[in-house]
Amino acid sequence: MKVTIPEITDKELAGLLKSSGMEDDEVKSLIERCGNTSCSAEKVRILRKTRAALLDNIHEKQAVLDKIDYLIWCTEHGGGT
Repeated sequence: MKVTIPEITDKELAGLLKSSGMEDDEVKSLIERCGNTSCSAEKVRILRKTRAALLDNIHEKQAVLDKIDYLIWCTEHGGGT
């Protein structure tokens, strides 16, 4: 069974990349170079790099959230600052 992925327009791709934190000039460059052409290896590389950066950001935010939760717990249980 062949799995197909619906086509994403250049506009949708640009919006997704911008919302991921990619700069406008980087998005424009990628769209101009690749668009919907066959440079899929470069697209995958850029998408994986963008994904990794987002995941790193999530982990950093999770660490801060964990510390805040701990401070809340300590404060509620009389051991906080």
